[in-house]
This record gives sequence, structure tokens and C-alpha cells, in this order.
Amino acid sequence: MVFPLGPRDVKYFVPPLAASGVAGMASELSPFPPRTAAVRALEGGVVSLFQTITHPLATEAAVAVYLLAYPLLLLFTYVGLKREGRDRHVDYAFTYTLVVVASTPVFFFVPVGVTGYALPGVEPLLYDGDGFVQSFMLSVDTLQKALPSLHAGLAGTASLYAPAGYERASWTITGLVLLSTLYLGVHWLVDLGAGVALAYGCYRITPVTQSRLASLREPSGSTATRGD
Repeated sequence: MVFPLGPRDVKYFVPPLAASGVAGMASELSPFPPRTAAVRALEGGVVSLFQTITHPLATEAAVAVYLLAYPLLLLFTYVGLKREGRDRHVDYAFTYTLVVVASTPVFFFVPVGVTGYALPGVEPLLYDGDGFVQSFMLSVDTLQKALPSLHAGLAGTASLYAPAGYERASWTITGLVLLSTLYLGVHWLVDLGAGVALAYGCYRITPVTQSRLASLREPSGSTATRGD
């Protein structure tokens, strides 16, 4: 079986990766004070319930979901869609990029901190420790771009585009990803809700946006020429 990815896929990978880089810079360079207290006042300490019981094995499992299952879900959704041969992988890449682009202004203007460092009763399990994972996360995460959750938004996008026959598995993994962010002290419930809602909104407007962009790329007078 031939692996379905090739050089032509680069043009579909570059925009979402570039958008993700810009989103990270927007959070890192934000001059605005975090609005974490407002989110905490809105939803209270509900997230602390997800750390009622913690265990090293549960933490390792959650980290595996957060750092491994999540990116694999995003990648294999693209691969599965391309195997279907209906160009839905193009729509998926487009929606993925829209989600990240729409999140970027929020990261810049409304930074929100992670729950592990802002909510009593919640430990920053993903960041606190001297292991490789914790050191890596502290080096790449600004700790103040929780809202909206890109883990929720992009996993939700993958599930909305799930290849035929994999819908249930995709949503199951997405659910585990969301739970892992709560358990590990990363996201608020508001973050997850905003991320999923953003994914659905971008999913719905993708056909309209693509159609509009396609019409803008058409040369003026092309319709009249074809009619001659």
C-alpha cells in the first residue's frame, strides 16, 4: 500500500503550520494583561473536580493523549480523507487554518492563563516537574493562550471531517483530548466550549469562503469568454 502523502501535500500543510507559528508569536508578544481572573469568575472552580483523584499513571496517560493521540488524530484525519479521493482533505486543511487564524487575535488581545497556575485545587501537571515533557512544555508554551482551546478546536475539526467509518473513533479521541486538558491543568471549560464552537463555525463557513476566494481568482471576463 502506497503512503498517500507526497510533495503536492506541502501546499496544504504550510498554511496551517504558518498560521500556528503566528498564533504562538501573537500570544508571546501580547502586551495586554491576562484576563484569567474574568474566566475564573465566570465558571468558578469546576475544573478542579477533574483533579479530585490524581495518579502518576493517569497523568502519563493524559500526557500521551495530549501530546501523541492529538497530533496523530490531526494527521491521520488528513491521510484518511485523502485516501477517500474526494478532495475533502483540502477542505479539512482550509478549516484547520481558519480555526487557527480566528484564534490568533484572541491570543493577542485577550490572553488567558492555564488553570494549573490560576485555579486553587488544580496542579499544573503538564508543566510541573523535572521530566523532559514538563521542561519541553515550559519552553514552548506561553501559559497564557488558553482561550480558545486549539486542542478542542482542531480535534473538533478533525472529528467534523472524520473519514467515513471512523466518526465514532474520532469523536472518542476528541473527547479524551478535551478531558486530558482539564486533568493536566491546561484549559478551562470556557476554553473548550469556545474551541469546539469555533471549529463548527469555521467548518460551516469553509464552503462559502472557498467559493468566494475561487471567484476572486477567476480572471475578469472569463465567463464571457467561455460563452463565445
